[in-house]
Amino acid sequence: MPEVRQSSFALLGDLTKACFPHVKPCIAEFMPILGLNLNPEFISVCNNATWAIGEIAMQMGSDMQPYVGLVLNNLVEIINRPNTPKTLLENTAITIGRLGYVCPQEVSPMLQQFIRPWCTSLRNIRDNEEKDSAFRGICMMIGVNPAGVVQDFIFFCDAVASWVSPKDDLRDMFYKILHGFKDQVGEENWQQFSEQFPPLLKERLSACYGV
Repeated sequence: MPEVRQSSFALLGDLTKACFPHVKPCIAEFMPILGLNLNPEFISVCNNATWAIGEIAMQMGSDMQPYVGLVLNNLVEIINRPNTPKTLLENTAITIGRLGYVCPQEVSPMLQQFIRPWCTSLRNIRDNEEKDSAFRGICMMIGVNPAGVVQDFIFFCDAVASWVSPKDDLRDMFYKILHGFKDQVGEENWQQFSEQFPPLLKERLSACYGV
């Protein structure tokens, strides 16, 4: 029954946040079930399963590695699916980012397949801890696979500019990626590239990151 699964996954996410040592021994049983419920036909079930996976990833750290393959393809499919509700897109983007934060080597090879919808999903949400962890993940994945973001770099720039006040170390991560890209392409190519930016984005990146 979808209602039961929806509530169960919400509870699992809450327990993961509140008392993970009690949940951890059962993760090997829970993860395949969560993976099987990443079905956007059942929006609330899918949403809560996605959220729970993100919370588990943050607690598991690199121990999440064996489970990435159970969920990543489904999450990438959901974020690329037309007409997916906004909340599910945001939750999916956050969870992909969190998986990339704890297991960048495993998630970054797929970067090119989700970076554009990832950026557009998270550009409109306010600064918070979930957004923070997701963006740290995307920065770590770009560090492992910079080629994965090249084609959609303007979307990454736009998503970075959506931050009002990132923590200093996250701001530094953004700074290094933006300047690394600018240095890589050279001043002239960067000027041509940044001509495509809407004026507000151009101003913001210049003021906050000096590019």
